[in-house]
Amino acid sequence: MIFKRKDAFRVSKHSVAMEIYNGKEQCPQAAVAYQETETGHAQEFAHNRSAFIFYIIEGAGTWYIEDQPYEVEATDVVIVPPGKKFYYKGKLKQICITAPAWEEEYETQIRPVDL
Repeated sequence: MIFKRKDAFRVSKHSVAMEIYNGKEQCPQAAVAYQETETGHAQEFAHNRSAFIFYIIEGAGTWYIEDQPYEVEATDVVIVPPGKKFYYKGKLKQICITAPAWEEEYETQIRPVDL
């Protein structure tokens, strides 16, 4: 399967601009999104089905996974297993892969966070 950036669905959610290349309808095993943020993800959440895999293209920030802070920078990879609560702060450009593909019904919003 090939997904083109020009065909991506664009949305902004919790201070993150996203270009979503595909959803579960196109490929149930995984979904891919390009993301940019000036400040971070302003909502702590958990997904009870999918792992979230982030490749940091540019920038730096702090990820909070289960309340534990982790400093990240360009070329780092962040993996958040299913069921773990997380959010992040920083100016970042990144690729997000969810496996299996993200589904809203499995996402739990924990709390808003100050960025």
